[in-house]
Amino acid sequence: MLVGLVWASGCAKHLPLAEPAAPLTPPTRLCAAGEAPPACRRAVEVEALLSEHTELVGIADTPSGMQGAKILTLRAQRGGSTVVFRAKWRPQSSAGLVNEPRKELAAYAVQKLFLEDGELVAPPTVAHCFPLAEYRLFVPKEPASFEKIDCVLGFASYWLEGVQSVGSAREDGVLGDGDGIWDAKLFKRDAMYRGSVSKANLLTYVIHHGDAHDEQFLLETTPRGLRTYVVDSSIAFRSIKNPMLLIREDWSQLHVPTLPKAAVERLRALKAEDYQRLKTIAALETKAVPARPAGRRPPREPGGLRPIPPRTPPPLERDNLWRQTESSILAGP
Repeated sequence: MLVGLVWASGCAKHLPLAEPAAPLTPPTRLCAAGEAPPACRRAVEVEALLSEHTELVGIADTPSGMQGAKILTLRAQRGGSTVVFRAKWRPQSSAGLVNEPRKELAAYAVQKLFLEDGELVAPPTVAHCFPLAEYRLFVPKEPASFEKIDCVLGFASYWLEGVQSVGSAREDGVLGDGDGIWDAKLFKRDAMYRGSVSKANLLTYVIHHGDAHDEQFLLETTPRGLRTYVVDSSIAFRSIKNPMLLIREDWSQLHVPTLPKAAVERLRALKAEDYQRLKTIAALETKAVPARPAGRRPPREPGGLRPIPPRTPPPLERDNLWRQTESSILAGP
């Protein structure tokens, strides 16, 4: 009973969406298949923005959720231009026994096994370690994540601007025939909705999303139709499921009547080495410390860690991840 009450109150906070701490640089939406800049940003470009050195401009509360997530306003340099954008952020210090922010990073990586850049349904996510002095301008008591390294490790996901919750979409008539995220008539007539909601369902199924209810989906009205996103995948990959799914529709099961053929074929074509690359999704290393005169104690490293290309571990025999995916997907629908 107590566990159920705690889970039930997990999304009880409902605040107005905070304004950005600085004007955002257009475009602010992700490209879908068939679209290209300057009308939108490609996911690979957003991933690069999140990975580079970014200046922390502001931190605000998210409209809902009780897991320590924040909205960051960030400023980065890209191609000689300044780009201001927002990201959802969870420091590693907010991790719990079941709810782990690093799994957002894993979900983003897994979808790239079977979805192209313009098809992605989980927003770009990276591991990032902000300099402690910069972070403490907004969160004064945040501790450093590592001994002798002055930075705060966490996971940043591109903040989706101009999207709607499922509840809001139903109130506005954007969704009609059906319950929750599902609209049977829209599935038949709207190719964007049909493709994106199917891919979203395929992802929640593949990662065994343990909290896949209506509030974990967002909808974007685009010129090409209604686009579906999956957010908050911090309870996934065989985690204990949210008990509230006993009374909610659980989208970690397949609900759509058809799945995208190309995505399924990509899954069926995966080999052990494809899964092997998931063993190291992100890597960070300490920045070089400037030389100091002899006899002087070197200072704690300012700025802390920077991202580097992850190294693929040596191949193993068919390990647990391979066997699990083979049994749940390759032998599935």
